[in-house]
Amino acid sequence: MNRFVLPVAALAIAAPFTACAAAPAAKPMSFGAAEKRAAKQGIRADEIKIKGSTIKVEGRDNRNRKVELLLDRRTGEVLDRRFDD
Repeated sequence: MNRFVLPVAALAIAAPFTACAAAPAAKPMSFGAAEKRAAKQGIRADEIKIKGSTIKVEGRDNRNRKVELLLDRRTGEVLDRRFDD
């Protein structure tokens, strides 16, 4: 009985980790997707720069203030937002 329990327990523990490794990586965000993401934040993009794993969007908000938006290139998450008056 013990010979059977140990291998089954090992498989039960390892199964969640093998499922995570098989998931494909997210495709990096394009310029167009970054512009759409900025528009959802209320920013009209003037300039978009990709550097490593981040995207920097420079533009203006609806009050015509200069805004810099820093996005994660894989997830599209807003990492930072700065206003230049």
